[in-house]
Amino acid sequence: MYRLMGFFLLFFLMAHFCFAADVNDLLFKGADYHYRGKLTEAAAAFKQVLKIDPQNEFALNQLGLIYAKQGKFDLAHRQFAKVVQISPDNTFARIWLGVLLLKDNKVKQAFNEFQKTLAIDPNNANAYYFLGVIYAVEHNLKQSIKYLRKAQSVGSDDPETHFRLANAFAGLDMVYNARLEYERALELNPRFTKALNALGWLYYNSGETKKAIEVWKKALKINSDPEARHNLAKVYNDLALSSFKAGDKSRARKFWRETLKYEPKNKSAKYYLRKLG
Repeated sequence: MYRLMGFFLLFFLMAHFCFAADVNDLLFKGADYHYRGKLTEAAAAFKQVLKIDPQNEFALNQLGLIYAKQGKFDLAHRQFAKVVQISPDNTFARIWLGVLLLKDNKVKQAFNEFQKTLAIDPNNANAYYFLGVIYAVEHNLKQSIKYLRKAQSVGSDDPETHFRLANAFAGLDMVYNARLEYERALELNPRFTKALNALGWLYYNSGETKKAIEVWKKALKINSDPEARHNLAKVYNDLALSSFKAGDKSRARKFWRETLKYEPKNKSAKYYLRKLG
């Protein structure tokens, strides 16, 4: 009798061990494929995990993330919603639910997901960041700054957070603070062209035209940034018009040639250059 019980116990333990080994092997395989950007293979591995263990939160979250990367947003939403149903305290799934709701312009629902995330984890930098973004979009810049600063204080020292914070400061005409935040974003990522373009406008609006042009030329060198090209054309065109009105035709001609260098179809530059002969 005892031998029989021992046999069944051993059989159960071995089956459990094999089950766990299979699941772990598939999870590692899926994670490796995902890391290497092989999304189809990664999804297949995680689907196999879910056949064995339908409530595996890691596999569900990873599958949701893969679907989001593939643009299959409805399927992604379904995976994350399933995780929250299984485990309401899973903040990774809640953050992604919020992001997908924001994508669908369901701002109130997204706001609620981020608030619920903070109720579970009061130091969740992502939740503070996205709440700050929502407030910025709604032009509640003071609240936006409050939440983005909180995101920084709990560990979100990334370029995008500093960039968003700088935009909020700029919207409140707090130019010095905005400049510091754009500069911090660029310290963290010198190739962040959105921050370079915005910083250029801060310089230009403060009367530092030479600095603005330098910054935009730097952005243009990074990846032929179209926004930087447009900014340079606009500023050179403005400088040309100012020179023309002041009677300095030679300088005006020089600036309009620069305008066409960055925007070859600029009608204003073409018109005035013809006029100047």
